[in-house]
Amino acid sequence: MRAVVREHYRGFAIAAVVLASAMAAQASEEADHEALRKIKATYEEVVRSEDLSRLFPHLGANLTAVTPTGDEVKGAQELQAYFKKIWELIGKGGTYQVKVNVTNTELYGDLALSYGTTDEFIKTAEGREYRFPMLWTAVARKENGDWKAIRMHGSINPLNNVFVNTWLNTTKWVYGGGGLVAGLVAGFLLSLLRRRR
Repeated sequence: MRAVVREHYRGFAIAAVVLASAMAAQASEEADHEALRKIKATYEEVVRSEDLSRLFPHLGANLTAVTPTGDEVKGAQELQAYFKKIWELIGKGGTYQVKVNVTNTELYGDLALSYGTTDEFIKTAEGREYRFPMLWTAVARKENGDWKAIRMHGSINPLNNVFVNTWLNTTKWVYGGGGLVAGLVAGFLLSLLRRRR
């Protein structure tokens, strides 16, 4: 009987150790997800503030990124320069806001792969508003206990987006207006020629 009781307690102890290990792993994984969510929130804040320097502690030393404009940037300074160009295009007094939507994050040891969409909003200094979605992927690596972004990629539809549509509409007006002016001038010249005859 004692052997049965001992075996029962030993089985219970093993189950308790396995359960405690699983709970610790789950708690550790949740802490990792929370740390990654903080990086996301910091990114949303720095885009609004036009000061990317607060994001630098969350970027790996060998960071590379492909931007929605197709530029590849390497390192925090080039990323800062890219955003500076964007803010200059928006103009002083304009607004740039990003809401990051995470579809999924997978943890692979010291690597994290996240992907999702963003809801982007730009209001230029002239008052033009642009709202558009973007797809993104990010890879982060745990370095000395902290998560650092090491690769990012963002893209928008290259054929059908608010910027292409705005450019096409402007082009239509320019060419349409130019055609109207050319037609009026040609008509005026033809009427002058007929009167002279």
